[in-house]
Amino acid sequence: MKVFISWSKNSCDFARVLNEAIGRLFDTVTTFYSPEIPAGEQWLAQIEEELTDTDFGIICVTKANQQEQWLNYEAGALSRQVGDRRKRLGVLLLDFDDTNEVVGPFKNFQMKMADIEGFKSLMKSVNEYGPNIRQETLDGRIDNEWDHLVAALERLKNAKSAVLLPERSLSEKVDELLRVVRDFDKALTVPVISPTPISSEERYKGQTFVTKAYRVVRGRSAVLDFRSVNEHLDVLDSSTPLSELEKKAIQHYYGAEFGESAKSLMIIDPAWKDQFITSPGGPLDQQLQLSDDETPASD
Repeated sequence: MKVFISWSKNSCDFARVLNEAIGRLFDTVTTFYSPEIPAGEQWLAQIEEELTDTDFGIICVTKANQQEQWLNYEAGALSRQVGDRRKRLGVLLLDFDDTNEVVGPFKNFQMKMADIEGFKSLMKSVNEYGPNIRQETLDGRIDNEWDHLVAALERLKNAKSAVLLPERSLSEKVDELLRVVRDFDKALTVPVISPTPISSEERYKGQTFVTKAYRVVRGRSAVLDFRSVNEHLDVLDSSTPLSELEKKAIQHYYGAEFGESAKSLMIIDPAWKDQFITSPGGPLDQQLQLSDDETPASD
């Protein structure tokens, strides 16, 4: 049996301690924890390879990382791999006081508070899907490991990066419900949007291309929307600004993925929109002004 441990930002240290603890809790369980990837390896390719034979996923979530794009991506990939996400994919809440503080797609998974009861419940789920050791034996091993996990939790909570959540108004809570639906959809499917009919092969190539494009913006909160406009043009819309070097890297991924069937790729980011759409005196503003000038005066 294999357990994939997902983390981001300030949950790295706890994920490391958890990785070591699981190895001592279960004799027949192997784990994957991404800092173990050797230097020089293709990072994303290795992640995808490790996901292929994963049986159970544990996501280490904090107030600081719960909206991180990469953590959401891994959650979506894990949910597709393990099937029954409510039983074989657990979200461990490391510095939350209540599950109501969680925002985004993680609300749709099996959430456990990082206390002794929550941890034992999560390990019981792992045990049911493979090791099947006696519960009394497992509880005893957890008791022996718990001090190490508590120490990692204390380090996380005492770190300067700890985030205090402000009180939310009713309207903010309603907005959160809308974000849950949208974020969950983004987490489970790599964003590929097309207003025109495309073949399943083209859709697969588009999904693969966007997955590779996320390598370029790794470490930043970004959404990449890819769509086919017509038979000559594809568009990649980025929510975060891109440098010329990053755009060249994305163009390279596009050409490599689509090959002879590649069209022209237009990359749109906030800077492009400011220049060509929303800036005063820009093309759109000029076009609107021209339309106004051509409107006949009313009598």
